Amino acid sequence: MGPRAREAVLGPSAPDWFGLERDPRATLVKSGRLRRTWRVTLSEGTVFAKVFEGDGGGLLGRLSRWVGMETAQREWRASRAAERRGVPAVRSLAVGLDGQRRRDEVLLSKGLPDAAPLSHAWEHAAERHATALSLIEAVARLFASAHNRGFVHRDAHPGNILIQPTSDGECKALFVDLHGACFAGNLPSRRRVARALAQLDHYFQRHASRSQRWRFLQSYVSLRRSFFVRGERRTFYRELLSLIATARTAHAAALARQRDRRIRGKGKYFATFALGHGWKGTFVLQLERRHAFPETGIPDRSEEDWRNTVQPLVDGRKRDEDTLAVPGLRVERTRAIGVGARMLWSLTGSLHRKEFTRSHRLRHRDIPSELILGCLEHRSPVGLIDETVLVRPTPSREWQTDDSH
Repeated sequence: MGPRAREAVLGPSAPDWFGLERDPRATLVKSGRLRRTWRVTLSEGTVFAKVFEGDGGGLLGRLSRWVGMETAQREWRASRAAERRGVPAVRSLAVGLDGQRRRDEVLLSKGLPDAAPLSHAWEHAAERHATALSLIEAVARLFASAHNRGFVHRDAHPGNILIQPTSDGECKALFVDLHGACFAGNLPSRRRVARALAQLDHYFQRHASRSQRWRFLQSYVSLRRSFFVRGERRTFYRELLSLIATARTAHAAALARQRDRRIRGKGKYFATFALGHGWKGTFVLQLERRHAFPETGIPDRSEEDWRNTVQPLVDGRKRDEDTLAVPGLRVERTRAIGVGARMLWSLTGSLHRKEFTRSHRLRHRDIPSELILGCLEHRSPVGLIDETVLVRPTPSREWQTDDSH
């Protein structure tokens, strides 16, 4: 890092890297349980700050940091190791520890203003054959170069691969977000390579043609001459494709389980919060699988929007109403009959809660299912669930017309 860049990052006019929410130069790019990523515009250029919060993520987050899985120091070391080995990756500038809390960490990385994630670049280039082939070749070179040097990313989805145009009209690919990187003394095995390629293939199985995926594999293998024994090319391809298919299935299942865990939490796609009068609800903020289920006419809603929408349903003076003031939504109310039903709902989950969860678990696995936008549960003063409400979208006119046929 040069002296001017050091002054901009660490000098008196540098931002408070642990208080970026109060800095107008900072824009929140990504937020998760364990870390938040900010884009900070400085006089010397753009810097990305990844802040690891010591109190975030609950018990799982603290355990991950204790064993060194999710720390700024780990990603810093991985970035420096990638640079020493010649692996194309975004350069890390500095790593720091909060002097007061002693548990918060920050990692600063150099911003590339002309770079874009692979997913974004592919969406704008998939219809132009020459550009699509250029992207395929660039990503194949990236993976082959990394694996030839004993480097495996282990989270190489298209969002963690940046595409940067070059002066000759082509492009090059770089890795980003290296906290899960693995460095081996020897070349990675075929099984580990298959797991790394399966994450990328999981995306391109939907967004690329079979010939484009085959072109990528051919380009990758051609750059790894020592990866197979001479004369066994056909057998090698068959074995590698089988390993990739198995790893892709396991990766898809792991992603589905990860999405399932979001249902009862509070994040980008779901929110769970109390509404007063003994009511608590879980609602859909954004539709996560729009590319698989392109429902139209269903807008994104914030937590505040949902509070204002369903408040008449939970108000003690209007509990017998089964209507919402917002068009496009309909409700279904159920009351538990008897103490036995209330105890069963409280112990094993209400019928509406199970229906809401089942709907989104199926959709997380790309299995068609009726969309349910919210589920509310009411607990009596003794803590038993005695009433539930399910919020569904109103069927569109086109859907009703199709059913009439």
